[in-house]
Amino acid sequence: MKPEKIIASFLVVLKTSPNLFTEAATEALKALEKDIVAAENESNQAISKILSNWCIDYPEITKALESVATRGKAIPKASQPQGDENISENQFPRLFPRLLESLEKRIKSEKPENS
Repeated sequence: MKPEKIIASFLVVLKTSPNLFTEAATEALKALEKDIVAAENESNQAISKILSNWCIDYPEITKALESVATRGKAIPKASQPQGDENISENQFPRLFPRLLESLEKRIKSEKPENS
């Protein structure tokens, strides 16, 4: 799979399926954000490797990423138990703005080259 596809698929999962990110995964996103930002001058191949290595510990996220990459669709959101309506709102853009910004820049900068 192309590095850009991995990056784009991870972004889709992060933005559309926050329910897949357990408390541990959400906590681990802090370290991932630091790693991605620190690797700003690295290739997309290096970034996709960082993302792939991070996903190894989170099989549900890995499955969703593969689903997006192969079918172009995020997996459906799991139903939230009653009383958790506020939790279902995706807080990741607010919590990890540098992660999203770094990954989105890579996807935008790659599109012209792949045409």
